[in-house]
Amino acid sequence: MSAAPTLRTLSGAVRTTHLQATTTAIIVIDIQNEYFPGGKLPVPDGQRVLEKNQQLLNFARSHTMPIFFVQHLGSPDGPLFAEGSGFDDFHAKLQPYTGDRVIRKATPSAFVGTDLEAQLNALGIKQLIVSGLMTHMCVSSTARDAVPKGFSVIIPDDACATRDVDGWDGNVLSHQQLHYAALTAVGDVFAEVMSTTQLTALPVY
Repeated sequence: MSAAPTLRTLSGAVRTTHLQATTTAIIVIDIQNEYFPGGKLPVPDGQRVLEKNQQLLNFARSHTMPIFFVQHLGSPDGPLFAEGSGFDDFHAKLQPYTGDRVIRKATPSAFVGTDLEAQLNALGIKQLIVSGLMTHMCVSSTARDAVPKGFSVIIPDDACATRDVDGWDGNVLSHQQLHYAALTAVGDVFAEVMSTTQLTALPVY
């Protein structure tokens, strides 16, 4: 065993070897214009996230898995994701299809103040694939809230990303460092982390 095993490893968690289409849902979080050029929070790896989520959604649709688009909405006169501003809109290249579900939230977690849990339970969902923006904030928060509610979580590492952030000590933590640290932290207990390629290669029953 590794000298620094995760708590998931110590508790006996094993790698996912297949997916069950009827009990697995995709949760695509906050891929909105605020995070792209012109917005106030541009994510350097946003283009990669778009492409990987397009792959994930194609995979999900090919297996008729439920898809949830999560949209963060700020107040109309607020500084970020202002409702009606256009920056709250989903990116033009990643739009919900007819039949996809849209969850609107006002906090980092997609479970807080929404009916996401009720919708998932009504569908019999047990496993979530969580992707989107940003890794250290809404993706991690949603994963952390999902597990105590009885859901297992997979995060495709290359289908989420974040931005550079000012540290408390006056230094700037790079988006690469923050992304890696956030995935490592959430992967210690709450989520299994793998690549989009690994995920979409899993057998689906």
